[in-house]
Amino acid sequence: MCLCTISFLQKANGQEDYISKPNQQLAVDLMLEKAQLALQRANYIEADNLITGATDIAKDSSIYAQTQLLRVSYLNKTGQLKNASEVIKRIAPYFDKSSLGNAQLLLLKSDVLIRSNQLVHAKEEITNAQLILAQTKNENLNAILKLRIAQLNLRINKVDEARESFIELLPHLKNNNQHYSTAQVSLELAQIAAGKGELNLSKEYTQQSISIAEKYQFNDILKNGFYLYSELLEQQGDYKSSISYLQKYTELTKKDMNSMVSNEELLEFKKLKEENEALVVSNNEKARELKGKDTSYILLCVFITLLSLLTLSLFKNNKLRAKSNHVLEDKNSALIDERDRAQDAAKIKADFLSTITHELRTPMYAVTGLTHLLLETDPRIDQKEHLETLQSSGEYLLSLIDNILDFNKLEANKVELEAIPFDLNKRVNDISLSLKGQATDQRNNLHIQYDDNIPSRLQGDPVKISQILINLMGNAIKFTKDGDVWVRAHKINTIEDKCLIKFEVEDNGKGISEEKQQAIFENFTQEGSSTTREYGGTGLGLAIVKNLVELMGGSVQLDSKVGIGSKFTFEIWFDLPDSNRFFNENHYPETSNITHSTTTTITGHKEVILPNIDLNIPKKNEYSDPEVTKSEKTKDEVISSKPASPTELLNKRILIVEDNKINQMITRKILEGKNFTCEVANNGEEAVIAAKTRKYDLILMDVHMPIKDGKEATRDIRSFDREIPIIALTAVTLNDSEKEFYEIGFDDIIPKPFKMDEFFEKIQKAFSNFEVL
Repeated sequence: MCLCTISFLQKANGQEDYISKPNQQLAVDLMLEKAQLALQRANYIEADNLITGATDIAKDSSIYAQTQLLRVSYLNKTGQLKNASEVIKRIAPYFDKSSLGNAQLLLLKSDVLIRSNQLVHAKEEITNAQLILAQTKNENLNAILKLRIAQLNLRINKVDEARESFIELLPHLKNNNQHYSTAQVSLELAQIAAGKGELNLSKEYTQQSISIAEKYQFNDILKNGFYLYSELLEQQGDYKSSISYLQKYTELTKKDMNSMVSNEELLEFKKLKEENEALVVSNNEKARELKGKDTSYILLCVFITLLSLLTLSLFKNNKLRAKSNHVLEDKNSALIDERDRAQDAAKIKADFLSTITHELRTPMYAVTGLTHLLLETDPRIDQKEHLETLQSSGEYLLSLIDNILDFNKLEANKVELEAIPFDLNKRVNDISLSLKGQATDQRNNLHIQYDDNIPSRLQGDPVKISQILINLMGNAIKFTKDGDVWVRAHKINTIEDKCLIKFEVEDNGKGISEEKQQAIFENFTQEGSSTTREYGGTGLGLAIVKNLVELMGGSVQLDSKVGIGSKFTFEIWFDLPDSNRFFNENHYPETSNITHSTTTTITGHKEVILPNIDLNIPKKNEYSDPEVTKSEKTKDEVISSKPASPTELLNKRILIVEDNKINQMITRKILEGKNFTCEVANNGEEAVIAAKTRKYDLILMDVHMPIKDGKEATRDIRSFDREIPIIALTAVTLNDSEKEFYEIGFDDIIPKPFKMDEFFEKIQKAFSNFEVL
C-alpha cells in the first residue's frame, strides 16, 4: 500500500526519481514496522524483503540510516555477525556522537560483540551508550541498555547481578507492551532459575515466556522455551509431558531449518545475481571491444557462463538440503531414544509399584486380621486403646496402598469402565453412611441433597463413582472441623437413552488458596508442606478423582476461597437401562440404616442431614426380623432385603482356599468366631478335589497360588457346579481385571486386607443369593 502511494505521488508531481521526505518517512516507517514484526517471528525472508524495499525508498540520509539499523538487527538474528559489523562501520558517520541514534547504534554494536564473545569491547560500547542516555529519559532505549548490561553480566558469570537486572526490567517491559522483550527476559530468568535448581520457579517463568511467544508467534523464543520446559519436566520425572514438549521443539526446529535453508538460498541467489550482473557488465565491455567478432560466439559464452552459475547454484542447494536432512535425522533418532527410555522408566515404575503394593497386602492382612481377633477377646481397657490405634493405623496404611495402586492403574491405562445397572441414590447414601464416623470425629454435619427426578436405575460404573465421591467427601470432612459438608446430585438433562447428572461436594472448611487450585490436582500434591504434616495423606486422592472423571468423559471444577470453603463439581453422562421400572432400594441387601435427623423436600430435591448421633429409622417395606432387630446395630451386622438370620448362618460350611498359613489361620478364626464351619485347601488343585467330594455353602478363593491358581480352579469348579457361591479373596494387582473375575465365574471380590463389615456383608449377600452391584 505504501509503495502504491509513493508511486502515485511521484506521478502527480511529475517526479519519477524523487519522493518528498515526509512521504519517504511514512512509507519507510510502515515497512520497518512490518519488518520488525517479521524478524521477531523468525520470518527472515519477509523481513529481508521489507528492509530492502525500505532501503530502496529511503533517499534521505537520516531515513536511510534508520533502515540500516534494522538491517543490523536482521544480520544479528541470522548469525551474519561479520556483515553486521561492516554495516555498523558504514552507517556510523550518519549519526551525531551525542544523538539517540548513535546510542541505538552502540547498543546494536554491543549485541554483535556479545554474540561474538568480545566481552571487553562490548562493555566499552555499553558504557558509551550509557553516557549518552544519561542525559535523556528515553524509556525504550534505557530498557534496551539494562537488557544489554544483564546479558553481559550473564556472559561473564555475574549471574545474581544479571538476575536482579532482569527482574527489575520485567515490569517495565510488560507495562509498555514490549511483548518480545518480555518473553525473552522471562526465558532468561527461567534458564537462570534452572541453573540454580529452582525447577518450579523456572517452570513458571518458562510458561510465561511460552504463553507470550505462542500468542505473538515469536518462534525463536517459543522453540527455546519448549526445549527448556521439556528438560524441566524430565528432571521432575514427568517423562510423558517431557516428550510432548520435546516433539514441539523438534517440529519448530524442523521449520526453522527449512527457513534457514531458504534464507541461505536467498543469500546465495543474491550473491549469484551480483556475480551474474558483474559478468554481464564484463561481457558487455568485451562485446564493445570485440564488435568485429561473431555475435553468436559472444552469446554462446554468455550462455555457458549462465549455465555454469545455475549448475553451481543447484549443487550448493542440494548440499545444504542434504546437510539439513542429516541434522533432522539425528534429532529424530535422539527423540526416539528419549521416548524409549521414558517408556522403559514408566514401565519399571509401574511394575515396581504394582509388586510392592501387592506384597504389602499379605502382611497387612495379618496385622488387621490379628488386631480384629484380639479386639474380639474382650481385652483390658488399656489394651483395647492400643489395639484400636493399631487397627486405625492399619486402615490408614491400607487406604494409602489402595491409592497408590489406583494411581498406578490409571497411569498404566489399566482402568476399564464397567457398564452395569445400579441405584445411584443408594450408592450416595451408603457412602455417606460409611463416612459418618469420620464426620463425627470432626464434629461435622453431613448433608445429602438428592434430586428425586434422577431415574431409579442408571447404567455405568458404580465402583468408579463411589471412588470419586469417597475421595471428595473424605477430603471435605478431613479439612473441615465443626462445620458442614454437602453432597448434591442433580439431573441436568435427558437425551434419548442418556442422562446427565451433576455432582457437587461442598464444605465450609479451610478452603484452598487461588494459586494452589490448579496444582492441587497434580500427583502427590497438597496445598503445602504444613498441610501434609497436619492432615497427612499422599496427595493422590484428587489426582485419582481428576483422572477417573476424565475417563468417564467429564471434568472437575473447583471453586474455593480461603476461610470460606471449597466446592468440587463434575458432570457425567449415564446410560439408561432398557428396563427402568420402579426400583425400590429395599429389594437389595446393602446397608440402609442411614441417620435421618431432618428431611425436607425443596423443588423435588430430598435433603438428608447426618449429624454425629445415630438414629435408626427403618425405611418403608424394609425387612425386619424380630430376632435380629436391635436399637443399635453392631459393626459386623448387615441389613439386607432377604438376609440370612443368625440361626440360618449356623453350621454353614465354608471352604477357605489359601496357600499362606498365617492367612489361613486368620480367616478361619474370624469365620469360626461367627459360628461358621471352615475347612482349608492349600492350593487350587486341593480346592477342586474338595468341591467334588464334599458339599460347601461358600468358597473363599485366593487367586495367586502355586500348583493351580484361583482362576483356573474356579473354571474347573464351574464345569461341574454352577450354583455354589465363589468369592475371590485376594490382593488385587495391576494386571488383575475385575471384569475378568466375573467372566471366569467368581460371584464377588473381597480385596485383602479387608474391612470386617465389608467382609461379612459380602458373605451374607452370597448366602442370600444377592446380585452384587
